[in-house]
Amino acid sequence: MGGVLEVLRSASSVAIVGASPVRGRIGYELLSNVVKYGFKGEVYPVNPKYEEVLGFKCYSSPRAIPGEVDVAVIAIPAPYVPNALEELCGKGVKLAVIVSAGFRERGYVELEERLLRVSRDCGVRLVGPNSAGITSTPARLHASIEVLPSEGRVAVISHSGAVGGVAIYELQRLGSGVSYFISLGNSIDVSLEEILEELAEDPHTDSVVVYVEWVKEGRRFMEALSRLSSSRPVAVVKGGWGKASSEAVKTHTGGIATSYELFKAAVRQAGAYLAEEVDEAVEVAELLRKLRTSPRTKRVLIVTNSGGYGILTSSHLEVAGAEIAPLTEDLAKKIVSATSKEFSGANPVDFGGDSKAIDVARALSLDVLREYYDLAVAVYVPTSAETPEEVCEAFKETSEALPTVYLIAGGGSTAIARCVSKTKPVARRLSNVAKALAYLWGTRLARYR
Repeated sequence: MGGVLEVLRSASSVAIVGASPVRGRIGYELLSNVVKYGFKGEVYPVNPKYEEVLGFKCYSSPRAIPGEVDVAVIAIPAPYVPNALEELCGKGVKLAVIVSAGFRERGYVELEERLLRVSRDCGVRLVGPNSAGITSTPARLHASIEVLPSEGRVAVISHSGAVGGVAIYELQRLGSGVSYFISLGNSIDVSLEEILEELAEDPHTDSVVVYVEWVKEGRRFMEALSRLSSSRPVAVVKGGWGKASSEAVKTHTGGIATSYELFKAAVRQAGAYLAEEVDEAVEVAELLRKLRTSPRTKRVLIVTNSGGYGILTSSHLEVAGAEIAPLTEDLAKKIVSATSKEFSGANPVDFGGDSKAIDVARALSLDVLREYYDLAVAVYVPTSAETPEEVCEAFKETSEALPTVYLIAGGGSTAIARCVSKTKPVARRLSNVAKALAYLWGTRLARYR
Protein backbone atom coordinates (compact mmCIF):
# COMPACT_ATOMS: atom_id res chain seq x y z
CA MET A 1 0.00 0.00 0.00
CA GLY A 2 1.23 3.49 -0.85
CA GLY A 3 1.04 6.62 1.26
CA VAL A 4 -2.11 8.16 2.68
CA LEU A 5 -2.47 10.70 -0.12
CA GLU A 6 -2.01 7.99 -2.73
CA VAL A 7 -4.91 6.07 -1.15
CA LEU A 8 -7.05 9.21 -1.14
CA ARG A 9 -6.17 10.07 -4.75
CA SER A 10 -7.09 6.64 -6.07
CA ALA A 11 -10.03 5.75 -3.81
CA SER A 12 -12.74 3.90 -5.76
CA SER A 13 -14.90 2.64 -2.89
CA VAL A 14 -15.98 4.02 0.47
CA ALA A 15 -17.90 2.57 3.41
CA ILE A 16 -19.80 4.80 5.85
CA VAL A 17 -20.16 2.81 9.08
CA GLY A 18 -22.98 4.43 11.03
CA ALA A 19 -24.80 5.83 7.99
CA SER A 20 -28.21 7.28 8.80
CA PRO A 21 -31.26 8.51 6.86
CA VAL A 22 -31.96 11.10 9.58
CA ARG A 23 -30.95 14.60 8.54
CA GLY A 24 -28.63 16.21 11.07
CA ARG A 25 -27.08 12.96 12.25
CA ILE A 26 -23.37 12.63 11.55
CA GLY A 27 -23.97 9.43 9.58
CA TYR A 28 -26.42 11.27 7.34
CA GLU A 29 -24.11 14.24 6.76
CA LEU A 30 -21.16 12.02 5.88
CA LEU A 31 -23.07 9.98 3.31
CA SER A 32 -24.93 13.00 1.94
CA ASN A 33 -21.67 14.89 1.42
CA VAL A 34 -20.10 11.93 -0.38
CA VAL A 35 -23.05 12.01 -2.80
CA LYS A 36 -23.13 15.81 -3.20
CA TYR A 37 -19.42 16.03 -3.99
CA GLY A 38 -19.80 13.64 -6.89
CA PHE A 39 -17.93 10.51 -5.83
CA LYS A 40 -18.16 8.02 -8.70
CA GLY A 41 -16.98 4.89 -6.91
CA GLU A 42 -18.82 2.26 -4.89
CA VAL A 43 -20.60 3.54 -1.76
CA TYR A 44 -21.42 1.14 1.08
CA PRO A 45 -23.59 2.48 3.95
CA VAL A 46 -23.45 0.28 7.06
CA ASN A 47 -26.13 0.28 9.76
CA PRO A 48 -28.13 -2.74 11.02
CA LYS A 49 -31.22 -0.55 11.56
CA TYR A 50 -31.84 0.19 7.89
CA GLU A 51 -32.13 -1.65 4.58
CA GLU A 52 -31.60 1.49 2.50
CA VAL A 53 -30.09 4.93 3.13
CA LEU A 54 -30.26 7.79 0.63
CA GLY A 55 -31.01 5.37 -2.19
CA PHE A 56 -28.11 3.01 -1.39
CA LYS A 57 -28.48 -0.54 -0.12
CA CYS A 58 -27.49 -0.48 3.54
CA TYR A 59 -25.50 -3.36 5.02
CA SER A 60 -26.04 -4.81 8.47
CA SER A 61 -22.33 -5.00 9.29
CA PRO A 62 -18.96 -4.34 7.65
CA ARG A 63 -18.65 -8.10 7.04
CA ALA A 64 -21.78 -7.98 4.85
CA ILE A 65 -20.23 -5.57 2.34
CA PRO A 66 -19.92 -7.52 -0.94
CA GLY A 67 -16.81 -5.85 -2.35
CA GLU A 68 -13.48 -4.47 -1.23
CA VAL A 69 -13.30 -1.09 0.49
CA ASP A 70 -10.54 1.48 -0.07
CA VAL A 71 -11.62 4.02 2.55
CA ALA A 72 -13.86 3.36 5.55
CA VAL A 73 -15.36 6.20 7.57
CA ILE A 74 -16.58 5.16 11.02
CA ALA A 75 -19.10 7.25 12.97
CA ILE A 76 -20.52 5.06 15.73
CA PRO A 77 -20.19 5.18 19.55
CA ALA A 78 -16.53 4.92 20.53
CA PRO A 79 -16.72 1.58 22.43
CA TYR A 80 -17.87 -0.19 19.24
CA VAL A 81 -15.24 1.26 16.91
CA PRO A 82 -12.46 -1.36 17.45
CA ASN A 83 -14.88 -4.21 16.68
CA ALA A 84 -16.12 -2.45 13.54
CA LEU A 85 -12.53 -2.00 12.40
CA GLU A 86 -11.84 -5.70 13.00
CA GLU A 87 -14.80 -6.58 10.77
CA LEU A 88 -13.43 -4.32 8.04
CA CYS A 89 -10.07 -6.10 8.06
CA GLY A 90 -11.20 -8.69 5.56
CA LYS A 91 -12.44 -6.07 3.11
CA GLY A 92 -9.06 -4.82 1.97
CA VAL A 93 -9.47 -1.48 3.71
CA LYS A 94 -6.44 0.74 3.17
CA LEU A 95 -7.50 3.73 5.26
CA ALA A 96 -10.01 4.11 8.10
CA VAL A 97 -11.19 7.56 9.14
CA ILE A 98 -12.53 7.53 12.70
CA VAL A 99 -15.03 10.35 13.17
CA SER A 100 -16.19 8.93 16.50
CA ALA A 101 -15.05 10.87 19.58
CA GLY A 102 -14.65 9.62 23.14
CA PHE A 103 -11.11 8.30 23.31
CA ARG A 104 -7.94 9.77 24.88
CA GLU A 105 -9.35 13.31 24.72
CA ARG A 106 -12.05 12.22 27.20
CA GLY A 107 -9.81 10.05 29.32
CA TYR A 108 -10.41 6.69 27.61
CA VAL A 109 -6.77 5.93 26.92
CA GLU A 110 -7.10 2.13 26.93
CA LEU A 111 -9.86 2.24 24.31
CA GLU A 112 -7.67 4.34 22.04
CA GLU A 113 -4.74 1.97 22.53
CA ARG A 114 -6.96 -1.00 21.67
CA LEU A 115 -8.09 0.74 18.48
CA LEU A 116 -4.47 1.32 17.48
CA ARG A 117 -3.60 -2.34 18.12
CA VAL A 118 -6.45 -3.49 15.89
CA SER A 119 -5.38 -1.17 13.08
CA ARG A 120 -1.80 -2.43 13.25
CA ASP A 121 -2.85 -6.08 13.37
CA CYS A 122 -5.02 -5.48 10.29
CA GLY A 123 -2.51 -3.32 8.43
CA VAL A 124 -5.07 -0.51 8.15
CA ARG A 125 -3.95 3.13 8.45
CA LEU A 126 -6.02 5.33 10.77
CA VAL A 127 -6.97 8.99 10.55
CA GLY A 128 -8.34 10.15 13.90
CA PRO A 129 -10.12 9.27 16.07
CA ASN A 130 -12.11 12.43 16.80
CA SER A 131 -11.72 13.45 13.14
CA ALA A 132 -14.16 15.52 11.09
CA GLY A 133 -13.34 13.47 8.00
CA ILE A 134 -11.36 13.84 4.80
CA THR A 135 -11.60 15.34 1.32
CA SER A 136 -9.79 14.22 -1.81
CA THR A 137 -10.55 16.41 -4.80
CA PRO A 138 -8.66 14.10 -7.21
CA ALA A 139 -11.09 11.30 -6.27
CA ARG A 140 -14.09 13.64 -5.82
CA LEU A 141 -14.47 12.24 -2.31
CA HIS A 142 -15.73 14.45 0.51
CA ALA A 143 -16.33 12.14 3.45
CA SER A 144 -16.55 14.87 6.05
CA ILE A 145 -19.04 16.76 8.17
CA GLU A 146 -17.46 20.08 7.19
CA VAL A 147 -18.68 22.45 4.45
CA LEU A 148 -18.49 21.20 0.86
CA PRO A 149 -15.24 22.64 -0.54
CA SER A 150 -14.62 24.02 -3.99
CA GLU A 151 -12.12 22.20 -6.15
CA GLY A 152 -8.66 23.75 -5.97
CA ARG A 153 -4.98 23.27 -5.28
CA VAL A 154 -4.68 24.14 -1.58
CA ALA A 155 -4.24 21.35 0.98
CA VAL A 156 -5.84 22.01 4.38
CA ILE A 157 -4.40 19.86 7.17
CA SER A 158 -5.79 20.40 10.65
CA HIS A 159 -5.86 18.84 14.10
CA SER A 160 -9.28 20.47 14.48
CA GLY A 161 -12.12 19.70 12.09
CA ALA A 162 -13.90 23.00 12.70
CA VAL A 163 -10.75 25.07 12.16
CA GLY A 164 -10.17 23.18 8.93
CA GLY A 165 -13.78 23.88 7.95
CA VAL A 166 -13.23 27.61 8.50
CA ALA A 167 -10.14 27.46 6.27
CA ILE A 168 -12.23 25.82 3.53
CA TYR A 169 -14.84 28.58 3.88
CA GLU A 170 -12.19 31.31 3.72
CA LEU A 171 -10.79 29.74 0.54
CA GLN A 172 -14.27 29.82 -0.99
CA ARG A 173 -14.56 33.52 -0.16
CA LEU A 174 -11.44 34.04 -2.24
CA GLY A 175 -12.75 31.93 -5.12
CA SER A 176 -10.37 29.08 -4.35
CA GLY A 177 -10.62 25.50 -3.15
CA VAL A 178 -8.86 22.44 -1.84
CA SER A 179 -6.85 19.55 -3.17
CA TYR A 180 -7.18 17.70 0.14
CA PHE A 181 -8.69 18.29 3.56
CA ILE A 182 -7.52 16.02 6.35
CA SER A 183 -8.89 16.41 9.86
CA LEU A 184 -6.28 14.61 11.96
CA GLY A 185 -8.14 14.60 15.28
CA ASN A 186 -6.20 12.69 17.94
CA SER A 187 -3.73 11.55 15.29
CA ILE A 188 -2.88 8.19 16.87
CA ASP A 189 -1.56 6.73 13.61
CA VAL A 190 -1.48 9.01 10.56
CA SER A 191 0.47 12.04 11.74
CA LEU A 192 0.87 15.63 10.70
CA GLU A 193 4.54 14.96 9.96
CA GLU A 194 3.69 12.11 7.58
CA ILE A 195 1.16 14.18 5.62
CA LEU A 196 3.60 17.09 5.28
CA GLU A 197 6.19 14.68 3.87
CA GLU A 198 3.75 13.34 1.30
CA LEU A 199 2.53 16.79 0.26
CA ALA A 200 6.06 17.73 -0.84
CA GLU A 201 5.64 15.22 -3.69
CA ASP A 202 1.96 15.77 -4.45
CA PRO A 203 1.14 16.92 -8.00
CA HIS A 204 -2.31 18.27 -7.04
CA THR A 205 -1.18 20.76 -4.38
CA ASP A 206 0.33 24.23 -4.88
CA SER A 207 0.08 25.55 -1.32
CA VAL A 208 -0.72 24.29 2.16
CA VAL A 209 -2.62 25.66 5.18
CA VAL A 210 -1.91 23.86 8.47
CA TYR A 211 -3.53 24.14 11.90
CA VAL A 212 -1.32 22.58 14.60
CA GLU A 213 -2.11 21.96 18.26
CA TRP A 214 0.82 19.67 19.04
CA VAL A 215 3.80 18.02 17.39
CA LYS A 216 4.59 14.31 17.76
CA GLU A 217 8.14 14.26 16.40
CA GLY A 218 9.94 17.59 16.53
CA ARG A 219 12.87 16.79 14.24
CA ARG A 220 10.68 15.02 11.68
CA PHE A 221 8.23 17.93 11.73
CA MET A 222 11.02 20.43 11.10
CA GLU A 223 12.51 18.41 8.26
CA ALA A 224 9.14 17.80 6.60
CA LEU A 225 8.06 21.43 6.94
CA SER A 226 11.39 22.69 5.61
CA ARG A 227 11.25 20.43 2.56
CA LEU A 228 7.63 21.30 1.85
CA SER A 229 8.23 25.05 2.26
CA SER A 230 11.09 24.92 -0.22
CA SER A 231 8.72 23.85 -3.01
CA ARG A 232 5.43 25.67 -2.25
CA PRO A 233 3.96 28.20 0.20
CA VAL A 234 2.98 26.83 3.60
CA ALA A 235 1.03 28.89 6.15
CA VAL A 236 0.83 27.53 9.68
CA VAL A 237 -1.52 28.46 12.54
CA LYS A 238 -0.67 27.26 16.06
CA GLY A 239 -3.30 26.57 18.71
CA GLY A 240 -2.43 26.46 22.40
CA TRP A 241 -0.38 29.61 23.09
CA GLY A 242 -1.08 30.19 26.77
CA LYS A 243 -1.65 28.08 29.86
CA ALA A 244 -5.42 27.80 29.50
CA SER A 245 -5.31 27.04 25.79
CA SER A 246 -2.55 24.46 26.32
CA GLU A 247 -4.80 22.67 28.80
CA ALA A 248 -7.67 22.86 26.29
CA VAL A 249 -5.55 20.98 23.74
CA LYS A 250 -5.53 17.93 26.07
CA THR A 251 -9.33 17.77 26.13
CA HIS A 252 -9.71 18.63 22.45
CA THR A 253 -7.37 16.20 20.68
CA GLY A 254 -5.58 14.54 23.59
CA GLY A 255 -2.19 16.02 22.70
CA ILE A 256 0.38 18.01 24.65
CA ALA A 257 0.72 21.56 23.32
CA THR A 258 4.20 22.59 22.19
CA SER A 259 5.83 25.74 23.59
CA TYR A 260 4.69 28.57 21.34
CA GLU A 261 8.02 30.38 21.34
CA LEU A 262 9.89 27.21 20.35
CA PHE A 263 7.27 26.41 17.73
CA LYS A 264 7.39 29.92 16.29
CA ALA A 265 11.16 29.78 15.94
CA ALA A 266 11.00 26.33 14.34
CA VAL A 267 8.38 27.31 11.77
CA ARG A 268 10.32 30.40 10.72
CA GLN A 269 13.56 28.45 10.52
CA ALA A 270 11.82 25.91 8.28
CA GLY A 271 10.79 28.70 5.92
CA ALA A 272 7.03 28.49 6.45
CA TYR A 273 4.75 31.45 7.18
CA LEU A 274 3.40 31.60 10.74
CA ALA A 275 -0.09 33.11 11.01
CA GLU A 276 -2.09 34.00 14.10
CA GLU A 277 -5.54 33.49 12.60
CA VAL A 278 -7.10 31.16 10.05
CA ASP A 279 -8.25 33.85 7.62
CA GLU A 280 -4.74 35.33 7.68
CA ALA A 281 -3.18 31.94 6.92
CA VAL A 282 -5.53 31.34 3.99
CA GLU A 283 -5.19 34.80 2.48
CA VAL A 284 -1.40 34.94 2.81
CA ALA A 285 -1.03 31.42 1.41
CA GLU A 286 -3.15 32.41 -1.59
CA LEU A 287 -1.16 35.60 -2.17
CA LEU A 288 2.14 33.72 -2.02
CA ARG A 289 0.82 30.97 -4.29
CA LYS A 290 -0.19 33.45 -6.99
CA LEU A 291 2.76 35.84 -6.67
CA ARG A 292 5.07 32.80 -6.89
CA THR A 293 8.35 34.72 -6.64
CA SER A 294 9.62 37.67 -4.66
CA PRO A 295 9.66 41.01 -6.53
CA ARG A 296 13.21 41.89 -7.66
CA THR A 297 13.18 45.11 -5.62
CA LYS A 298 10.86 46.63 -3.04
CA ARG A 299 9.71 49.48 -5.29
CA VAL A 300 5.90 49.42 -5.20
CA LEU A 301 3.29 51.41 -7.12
CA ILE A 302 -0.13 51.88 -5.51
CA VAL A 303 -3.12 52.67 -7.74
CA THR A 304 -6.50 53.40 -6.14
CA ASN A 305 -9.85 55.15 -6.32
CA SER A 306 -9.65 56.11 -2.63
CA GLY A 307 -7.16 58.58 -1.19
CA GLY A 308 -7.76 57.29 2.33
CA TYR A 309 -7.19 53.68 1.39
CA GLY A 310 -4.14 54.69 -0.60
CA ILE A 311 -2.66 56.27 2.53
CA LEU A 312 -3.50 53.21 4.65
CA THR A 313 -1.96 50.92 2.06
CA SER A 314 1.19 53.00 1.87
CA SER A 315 1.51 52.89 5.67
CA HIS A 316 1.15 49.11 5.88
CA LEU A 317 3.49 48.42 2.99
CA GLU A 318 6.20 50.70 4.33
CA VAL A 319 6.12 48.74 7.59
CA ALA A 320 6.63 45.61 5.47
CA GLY A 321 9.73 47.17 3.91
CA ALA A 322 8.28 48.53 0.66
CA GLU A 323 9.67 51.60 -1.04
CA ILE A 324 6.71 53.69 -2.19
CA ALA A 325 8.87 55.44 -4.77
CA PRO A 326 7.53 58.76 -6.17
CA LEU A 327 6.43 58.99 -9.79
CA THR A 328 8.55 60.87 -12.27
CA GLU A 329 6.81 63.74 -14.01
CA ASP A 330 7.03 61.88 -17.31
CA LEU A 331 5.41 58.73 -15.90
CA ALA A 332 2.61 60.74 -14.30
CA LYS A 333 1.82 62.33 -17.68
CA LYS A 334 1.73 58.91 -19.36
CA ILE A 335 -0.73 57.63 -16.74
CA VAL A 336 -2.98 60.65 -17.31
CA SER A 337 -2.76 60.13 -21.07
CA ALA A 338 -3.66 56.43 -20.81
CA THR A 339 -6.58 56.91 -18.42
CA SER A 340 -7.84 60.43 -19.20
CA LYS A 341 -7.96 60.89 -15.41
CA GLU A 342 -6.21 63.75 -13.65
CA PHE A 343 -4.47 63.04 -10.34
CA SER A 344 -1.87 64.67 -8.09
CA GLY A 345 1.10 63.00 -9.77
CA ALA A 346 2.04 61.21 -6.54
CA ASN A 347 2.37 57.59 -5.48
CA PRO A 348 -0.19 56.38 -4.40
CA VAL A 349 -1.94 57.19 -7.69
CA ASP A 350 -5.37 58.35 -6.49
CA PHE A 351 -7.97 58.75 -9.24
CA GLY A 352 -10.70 59.75 -6.79
CA GLY A 353 -14.15 58.44 -6.00
CA ASP A 354 -15.63 59.28 -9.39
CA SER A 355 -13.22 56.93 -11.17
CA LYS A 356 -14.05 53.39 -12.19
CA ALA A 357 -12.29 50.06 -12.18
CA ILE A 358 -11.39 50.42 -15.85
CA ASP A 359 -9.34 53.54 -15.00
CA VAL A 360 -7.26 51.59 -12.49
CA ALA A 361 -6.96 48.73 -14.98
CA ARG A 362 -5.68 51.01 -17.75
CA ALA A 363 -3.03 52.48 -15.46
CA LEU A 364 -1.84 49.02 -14.46
CA SER A 365 -1.48 47.99 -18.11
CA LEU A 366 1.18 50.56 -18.99
CA ASP A 367 4.37 48.76 -20.06
CA VAL A 368 6.47 51.76 -19.02
CA LEU A 369 5.76 50.93 -15.36
CA ARG A 370 8.39 48.19 -15.55
CA GLU A 371 11.10 50.83 -15.84
CA TYR A 372 10.27 52.21 -12.39
CA TYR A 373 8.59 49.53 -10.26
CA ASP A 374 8.61 45.79 -9.59
CA LEU A 375 5.20 45.36 -7.96
CA ALA A 376 1.82 47.09 -8.07
CA VAL A 377 -0.96 47.07 -5.49
CA ALA A 378 -4.39 47.97 -6.85
CA VAL A 379 -6.67 49.19 -4.07
CA TYR A 380 -10.31 49.44 -5.08
CA VAL A 381 -13.37 50.44 -3.07
CA PRO A 382 -16.51 49.73 -5.16
CA THR A 383 -19.14 52.47 -5.40
CA SER A 384 -22.80 52.42 -6.43
CA ALA A 385 -21.75 53.60 -9.90
CA GLU A 386 -20.57 50.07 -10.77
CA THR A 387 -21.88 46.58 -10.22
CA PRO A 388 -19.58 43.89 -8.81
CA GLU A 389 -19.77 42.22 -12.24
CA GLU A 390 -18.48 45.35 -13.97
CA VAL A 391 -15.59 45.72 -11.53
CA CYS A 392 -14.73 42.06 -11.88
CA GLU A 393 -14.76 42.22 -15.67
CA ALA A 394 -12.45 45.24 -15.73
CA PHE A 395 -9.85 43.63 -13.46
CA LYS A 396 -10.19 40.10 -14.82
CA GLU A 397 -9.36 41.27 -18.34
CA THR A 398 -6.42 43.47 -17.30
CA SER A 399 -2.99 42.61 -18.70
CA GLU A 400 -0.86 44.08 -15.93
CA ALA A 401 2.63 45.30 -16.73
CA LEU A 402 3.78 44.34 -13.23
CA PRO A 403 2.99 41.55 -10.78
CA THR A 404 -0.11 43.00 -9.12
CA VAL A 405 -1.95 42.37 -5.87
CA TYR A 406 -5.60 43.45 -5.81
CA LEU A 407 -7.00 44.72 -2.54
CA ILE A 408 -10.80 44.88 -2.66
CA ALA A 409 -12.66 46.56 0.21
CA GLY A 410 -16.21 47.70 0.93
CA GLY A 411 -19.56 46.82 -0.64
CA GLY A 412 -19.53 43.88 -3.02
CA SER A 413 -15.93 43.08 -2.12
CA THR A 414 -16.58 39.38 -1.45
CA ALA A 415 -18.17 38.77 -4.86
CA ILE A 416 -15.46 40.79 -6.64
CA ALA A 417 -12.63 39.09 -4.73
CA ARG A 418 -14.08 35.66 -5.50
CA CYS A 419 -14.22 36.48 -9.20
CA VAL A 420 -10.86 38.22 -9.65
CA SER A 421 -8.90 35.80 -7.45
CA LYS A 422 -9.56 32.89 -9.78
CA THR A 423 -6.57 34.09 -11.79
CA LYS A 424 -4.93 36.90 -9.76
CA PRO A 425 -3.61 37.61 -6.25
CA VAL A 426 -6.42 39.17 -4.23
CA ALA A 427 -6.67 40.25 -0.59
CA ARG A 428 -9.44 41.67 1.55
CA ARG A 429 -7.23 42.84 4.43
CA LEU A 430 -4.36 45.31 4.12
CA SER A 431 -2.38 43.72 6.92
CA ASN A 432 -2.31 40.40 5.04
CA VAL A 433 -0.83 42.05 1.95
CA ALA A 434 1.86 43.60 4.15
CA LYS A 435 2.56 40.29 5.89
CA ALA A 436 2.81 38.34 2.64
CA LEU A 437 5.25 40.86 1.15
CA ALA A 438 7.25 41.04 4.38
CA TYR A 439 7.59 37.25 4.26
CA LEU A 440 8.86 37.42 0.67
CA TRP A 441 11.28 40.22 1.51
CA GLY A 442 12.44 38.72 4.81
CA THR A 443 11.26 41.72 6.84
CA ARG A 444 10.62 41.15 10.56
CA LEU A 445 7.30 42.77 11.37
CA ALA A 446 7.40 43.85 15.01
CA ARG A 447 4.11 45.68 14.43
CA TYR A 448 2.28 42.41 13.84
CA ARG A 449 4.14 40.10 16.21
